[in-house]
Amino acid sequence: MQLPIHHRPGLLVLTPAFLALLWVGLGILLLLARGDLEALLRRDFGEHARPDAFDHLNGVSTAFWIAHTCLTVVAIAAARSRRTDVLVVLLIGPLIASGISLLGQSWSDPNWLVVAAVCTIGWLASTVVGATYWAFRPTARLNRGDG
Repeated sequence: MQLPIHHRPGLLVLTPAFLALLWVGLGILLLLARGDLEALLRRDFGEHARPDAFDHLNGVSTAFWIAHTCLTVVAIAAARSRRTDVLVVLLIGPLIASGISLLGQSWSDPNWLVVAAVCTIGWLASTVVGATYWAFRPTARLNRGDG
């Protein structure tokens, strides 16, 4: 019999590890950009992108990093408390936002501001919903089907 996703122990390690790795990557990118992500991306990818591809990214990049930091902190706390149900709730927003971003873009001319903004909203909503879920359901009720 296969365990439901919220009973799988690998979720406790993989979810926070992936989020932390992404957090480090985003942090390094923002440090390399020195506050001007648009200029960095234009310099490195300018010949392969349209001139307006990275417009207005500076305004949303810090907000995305903060939302991702909050999501990562809550995910690490949930993993330390062995709350896989909270981790599942935390993953819903990023999965929906990523899906909308992937399906809603014309990838021949992507608007990276829209991708970053949609992901910021998804990450932030998931953090708020996950933390609220955890606050109102402080202990997981597991249905084991033992009889």
